[in-house]
Amino acid sequence: MMAASRPRREVPKVTVGGHFERVAAVYESLRTTDEAPVRAICQLLPDRRVTGLDIGCGTGRYTRLLGALLPGGSLLAASDVSAAMLAQLTAASHGHALRVVPLLAAAEELPFRDASLDVVTAFNCVHHFDLGRFLTAVARVLAPGGQLFIYTRTPQQNARTIWGRYFPGFTEHEQRLHSQAAFRDAVRRTGGLKMIATQTFSHPRSSTAGRLRAQAEGRHYSTFSRYTPEELRASITAFLARLPSPEVCWVDEHLLVVAGASRRNQVEPDGPGTLANQAIKDQALQISAGRAGQAPPRRRGGRAQITPSCAQPIAGDDLRQSAQIGGYTRGGSSLAGHVL
Repeated sequence: MMAASRPRREVPKVTVGGHFERVAAVYESLRTTDEAPVRAICQLLPDRRVTGLDIGCGTGRYTRLLGALLPGGSLLAASDVSAAMLAQLTAASHGHALRVVPLLAAAEELPFRDASLDVVTAFNCVHHFDLGRFLTAVARVLAPGGQLFIYTRTPQQNARTIWGRYFPGFTEHEQRLHSQAAFRDAVRRTGGLKMIATQTFSHPRSSTAGRLRAQAEGRHYSTFSRYTPEELRASITAFLARLPSPEVCWVDEHLLVVAGASRRNQVEPDGPGTLANQAIKDQALQISAGRAGQAPPRRRGGRAQITPSCAQPIAGDDLRQSAQIGGYTRGGSSLAGHVL
């Protein structure tokens, strides 16, 4: 007698952008911002003003800290595929001018000129990217001597978190993280990049069973969106039963990957007096949270699609107009490919 086939596992179809659109309003309350890696990054940067980009910026919690620590006169853009997350970033200014230009764009298709950036950062977001395409994009936009900083968690570090230790299936469902060896290999295979260093950071954490339960039930981490509803309910019950006490402490570990531009690009980097840099300096975009733009069209796999970059510089008046109408600089708009 033929055995009955098992029911198909129906995982909710949630894209990266869709997940962060949903949690944007509460995101700041769900995450801890680690200052130590940001300070370490700033110690490795040249003692002069720089032009930088924080990729996958979310609500800008790391962007704001980085911007505050950069040398005076530095220029900083912040990109994400979620308009809702960028709206939270701009709302955090409370009506004051931001020294950050929000940019609705994908990490794999950066709308920046060749050799135009001194520093690129990516905090806890690289697992959402196509790593090879992301590194290729960064290699193109980094100026000679420019540096890339990736702050992330390896699969081994993820297994030692509170979720990896006690939440059923957490490490099995989370297959997007990269090992330190994988980063080294990916950088080695990317023309224009070289590996400089890696550093491990350890952070003591504490929480309550109630807060942890709320985080899982709300699918506040994208890993939970990879569970079916039935799996998640059962896993939460088992997780709470496994916790050693109602209040728990643990140590989170993260890896900082540092890579640098390995050769001079064909296009000379923009100097501080170019139209592009002047546009950012003159116009720190002031955007209200209630007038967010629409996210760019998405490809299968959950990544955004934007217009490829081109060589024409953005005019200061165009960026000024974008600020006045409360819109983001977007890959899909008339400003596509002209930033920096």
